Amino acid sequence: MRRAIVGVGLLWGLAGCAGVQQVPPTEELVDSQVSIRQAEEAGAATVPDAAQHLQWAREQTSEARRLLEHNERDKAALFLRRAAADAELALALAREAPARAEADRILQQVQQLQQGTVQ
Repeated sequence: MRRAIVGVGLLWGLAGCAGVQQVPPTEELVDSQVSIRQAEEAGAATVPDAAQHLQWAREQTSEARRLLEHNERDKAALFLRRAAADAELALALAREAPARAEADRILQQVQQLQQGTVQ
């Protein structure tokens, strides 16, 4: 009797797994595309470190699309998460560059004032 119950339970479990269809990771695809676009608009392509991460994000998104075409959704989702992370880092680096340049300019002015060489 126990074997019959366990057997029925296993069959139900297998039937449930077989009936579940994986959904394409469309949310991750959209997230990575939005992050890439934001990084591009922030000028990431002109900041060397940001440009490298932007390129990686593009490559990973492209690879994810290829994986989706081959129905490898789990792998594609991982690539899309990495792409979004790289694109967000590119965005942060692109936004940091002008602030860093301004800070360097102000620091130089302060140093000149301290040395008494400001005209």
